Formats: sequence, structure tokens, C-alpha cells
Amino acid sequence: MISDRIIISSDESMIDYMGKYNMKKAGISLKKQLLIIFLFIAFIPMTVTALLLYHFQTQNALNAEIESQIQVLKLVTSNIYQKLTYFSNLTASIYYNDDIMSCLEKGQATLLSSPDKKRIQPAIDSLMRTDDMILSVSLTTMAGDTLYWNDGYSNAIHINSLDPDFLQKIYAHNGSGVLSNPITHTSKRKYPASNTSIYYGRLLRSLTHNFRPIGILLVEVDIASFEDILIFPNFSSDSTFFLTTQNNTLIWGYQEENLNYHIGDIISTDVLGTPPYSYSVATINGEKYYRFNSQIDTLEYNCYSFLPFSNIESKTQFIKTLLLLICGVDFLCLCLIFFMLTKQFITPIRRLSVIMQEQDYLNYFPSPVYPVHNEIGNLYDSFQSMSQRTLTLVEQLKEYSKKEAKQQLALLHAQLNPHFLYNTLDSISWMSQNGNADKVPYIINALSDILRYSIIKENDFVTINDELSWLKNYMYIQKIRFQDSFTIHYHIEPDMQSYKIPRFILQPFIENSLLHGFSEIHQGGIIILSIFTKDNSIFITIEDNGKGMSDLLIHSVLHGKNDGIGIGNTNTYLKQRFGQSYGIEITSRIMESTKVIIKLPVQK
Repeated sequence: MISDRIIISSDESMIDYMGKYNMKKAGISLKKQLLIIFLFIAFIPMTVTALLLYHFQTQNALNAEIESQIQVLKLVTSNIYQKLTYFSNLTASIYYNDDIMSCLEKGQATLLSSPDKKRIQPAIDSLMRTDDMILSVSLTTMAGDTLYWNDGYSNAIHINSLDPDFLQKIYAHNGSGVLSNPITHTSKRKYPASNTSIYYGRLLRSLTHNFRPIGILLVEVDIASFEDILIFPNFSSDSTFFLTTQNNTLIWGYQEENLNYHIGDIISTDVLGTPPYSYSVATINGEKYYRFNSQIDTLEYNCYSFLPFSNIESKTQFIKTLLLLICGVDFLCLCLIFFMLTKQFITPIRRLSVIMQEQDYLNYFPSPVYPVHNEIGNLYDSFQSMSQRTLTLVEQLKEYSKKEAKQQLALLHAQLNPHFLYNTLDSISWMSQNGNADKVPYIINALSDILRYSIIKENDFVTINDELSWLKNYMYIQKIRFQDSFTIHYHIEPDMQSYKIPRFILQPFIENSLLHGFSEIHQGGIIILSIFTKDNSIFITIEDNGKGMSDLLIHSVLHGKNDGIGIGNTNTYLKQRFGQSYGIEITSRIMESTKVIIKLPVQK
């Protein structure tokens, strides 16, 4: 043991000790061993590098996907514009047919005859045959006379049954073509690709009479014809596209069922004013989307696309998997290295720590042995020497604590104020001289019981019933002394009479209320004594309506700095005997009340 080796008087012995100590230092030091461990700790920097790499790669993939989506949206926007331009050019061919224009001019003043209407039919039939997606054509004069109505053998909407808003919109655009809202049909149509169509309407103007309105042309188109605008490279089928009016009315949508949401809820008014080809983030049914927007040049239409986050995440999954694999391999290698080092270094230290934590300082000290001559071996030897010294100190402390506890309890038992006896005897003498001799026997009996209770030393703990019996005798004498200037109320929880508490635990606090709390109160003093159990503890509360105590005075009383009646000693004894969670707590309000709370363990 180190202590045995250090306490050597001869020079030869000291040289022998130093030689053995140097042999211990000759081994690999713990510092070097920890340095080796530190050199292999590459997991953190590698993890940080992997996270940064993943972040940059994800950001690059995101930027690339966003740029790709913007390019796709530009193509879609351009194709929609071309589509609408195609409708405009197709319907403008009416102006090149003299028969049609003649009929429209004539129809301003009178209804046209059947021969006139049949004369223009071939030209309009030719217009319908231009595109398979054209479902019907309607040509009407400003007087409301229908010159032509070919609806593809269906019950298409006639000019007279059009939505008034759409008709008003046609008038307002002064010859520019406009699109209607999509219309869903239930009847069978001629060569339709879908059961939904859309109308392209325009106001026709005179070329010879100051461009006055002369008719309305309606071309019904299968909504499926818009899907050919998506036929180009790099198109992502995961995207959702919308074509809307400026007031956010849906005209055409591609895969809008994927969102399962109302168009007005996912395209708010604040998006309408954003720059073209900008993007934002929208949450739809708990899933996040990138929302892109554009505008159709010279037309009152907007185009939107929605790209799900999962589309980008799937493209970065490979990078994520690779980085996780690298980090996993690195972690396994690091674990293997630390396992090897732990066996040699950490385990002995942990073993020593367990020994120190589980050490029974009152009974025995094991002799830990560590055969390796390094700092850990020196630590084991030092702990062995320290343990022996600690044993001596613990034994001394144990004996000191026993003596101190006995002294505190003895002080508690002896704290009956001698002035109480003098005052009691004076009261007996006064009562004998003033005609109250009939109460003298009762006072003497009460004093006798108090003195008998005080000199009993067999037990440090008594039942609550015994302590209350003594207290009632004490209070009987005090009430006579103070001429019934106070009253005391007892609130004892049932079935607690047999519980045990320290002797004289109540007297210091009752005396504090009488001597100090009621020093400025001549009548109406009230003391409330309560005893109850809670959370496997006994709680004793003594509350009075006296003058109260300041915080400074409370601190002084509890710590025995200003305590002439044993409260500080009682608090110290309780904490030493039962632990720091037990003891005395005092709360007070100046000129209102003082409350003492005594917490004790349950003892039966």
C-alpha cells in the first residue's frame, strides 16, 4: 500500500520505493493511451463532412429540379399560348369567307333565309374537320339568329343557353378569343377523347362598317386536346398543371386529382401577384409541394405547376444511402477500436469507480488489485490508501455523531424553562392569597405530572397521546398564568394516538407563541395545533395569530443563532436523526400570524 511505503525512515527503503515507483511509470502512460484513442476518433468529422456533403448535394438536386421544372413550365406556357393562338387563327378564317361575312352583315337587319344558311354550311363544316378535337361550332348574328349549329350529334350548349358571364366576357374582349369554364357532358359525343369540353368564343366584327359587332363564333374543343402541350422531353409525370383565369377560375388541369383539393384553396390571391416563373412552398393534405406560376403573354390566363417534395427526395435517396453506408462502416470501425481500448483502459477505471460508489465505509474496504504499472495502477494503490484513512475518519465521525445526537436529545429534554417553575409557584402563591385556593390542587397535580414526565429518561420517543397529555397540563398552567388570554384548538387525525414522536417536540413552539407571539396581545390569542399524516410522513403544524416574525428572525431561530427556547436545537436534532428532508419550516406574516410545520417520519 502507498501509505505503508511512504512512511519509511531509512534511506535504503526510500530508494527501494522510488525504484518501484519508476518501474510503474516506465509503462505506457494513460495520457499516451488516450492520445491513441483521440487519433482514431474520426467519426465526428466524417459525420459532419457527410452531412455537409448531403446538404450540398440535396441543395444542388433541388436547384436542378427547380430549374428543370421552371423550364418545363416555360414550355407548357409557350405551348398553351400557341394553342390559344391556333384557336385564334382558326376562328379568324371566318373573315376570309365572303359568304359567311355577307350573311353576318345581312343578319344585322333581318332574319336569314334557309338558302342563305345552307350556303355557308360547307365552309363551317370545313372548319370543324380541321381538327378532330373540335366537337361543335356555333355561329350567331348579333340579332340572335343562329346561322350555323353543328354540335357533333350531342346536346351541346346553344348560344342562347351560354353562361351569361362567359357571354359578357366575349363582348368585353372586343374580338379577342376567350375560354369558358370546363363543361362536363353525360351524353355520348362524336369522337370525343373525354367527357369534358371547353368553349373558345370570340366576337366577330365587320370589315366594311367600322368594325361593328356582327356575330359570335363558338368553337367547342375536347379538353383532352390540351394534353398534347405536355408532349416534350424532360416532362415529369409527377407534376400537376393548372390553367386558370386571372380571377383564379380553373380552365384546364392535368393530374389535378393527385392534389384532391379545391383550386381556390391552393392558389391564394397573394400568389397571383408574384413574378412569373417564381415558386413557393404549399402544404396540401399534409404533403409539401413546390408551387410554380407563370402568365400567358398578352392573354388573361395563368399557368401553375405543383411538384411534390417526394419527387426530389427520391432523387437524393442514393446519395443518402451511400452516405449512411459510409457513416455506418466508420461507426463500426470506431466501435471496434474503442472496444479494444476499453478492455485495456476504461474497464479498470469503471471497476474502480464502482468500488468507490459501492464502498461500505462502515464495515470493510476491499483491496483492489490492478497488475499494470501505469497511472491506473497508481490510482488503485492511492485509492487503497485513501480507503484506509477514510475508514478511520468514518469511525470517528460515527462516534461523534452518536454523541452529538445524544447531546441534542438531552438538550431537548432539558429545555423546560426554569422560569416556568418560578412563575407556576408564584401563581400558586397568588391564588392561595386571593381566594382561589380551590384551584391550587389542580395546578399542583398538573405541575407534578409535568415534572414526572420530564424526568423520565427511558425512551426518547413517546406516543402522540402521551405528548398531548403532557402538553395539556402545561397549557392548563399557562392559561392560569396568562389569565385565559388565549385559547388552543386541537385537530388530531384519528388513529394517530399511538404514533411516536420525540419527547418535548411541541413545547418550544407553544412557548414561542406565548412569550413572543402574544407579547403584544392581551386577549384573543389563538393557537391551533394540527397533527396529520401525508406521503408516509407525520406533519405537525402550530399556528397562532400573534405579531409574527421577520424573515431574518426566522432564519436566526431555525439555525440556532437567536434561539433561547430550543427551536434551533430541535431542528438540528431532527435533521441529524432522520435526514435533511425532515425538520422544521416557519412561515409568518407580520402582525397577522406565524405557522410552524414539523415534518417527521412515521413511527409506530
